[in-house]
Amino acid sequence: MEQFHFHSGSEHTINGERFDLEMMSVLSPLKNGTYQYSHTSAVEGAISILFSVDSYTVDFSPRQQSIIDNFFDQLKWEDTSSPTVDKISYSDLMELVDFSNRFVYQGSLTTPPCRTLIYRNVLSTVYPISQKHLDQFK
Repeated sequence: MEQFHFHSGSEHTINGERFDLEMMSVLSPLKNGTYQYSHTSAVEGAISILFSVDSYTVDFSPRQQSIIDNFFDQLKWEDTSSPTVDKISYSDLMELVDFSNRFVYQGSLTTPPCRTLIYRNVLSTVYPISQKHLDQFK
């Protein structure tokens, strides 16, 4: 994975509905320790996970909800000048989400450098996020 970032107010909609938060993970192949890009074929991918305070589409056990809460708690919001974190439970979150139900299309990144030829995967399940964690994006 190259990086992940957030959009407060999702970029993607489902049935015309925009959600509170979208987390986008950008995936690029590595070769000799550097990310490789192609201008002629789609070799990169992006996975979007949607979150909502009220309009989520899955009910979780307290243990499952704690995985989402722990992920957002580990982000260092107090220092927005340096968004790099030492350790985060990204894999725990990825194991929780449903990759089998998604929308797929070929597009581009929406943040610089706005590379084209990206396979976009938008997961159709909307996950719960607490208002406390959502407020960190405002």
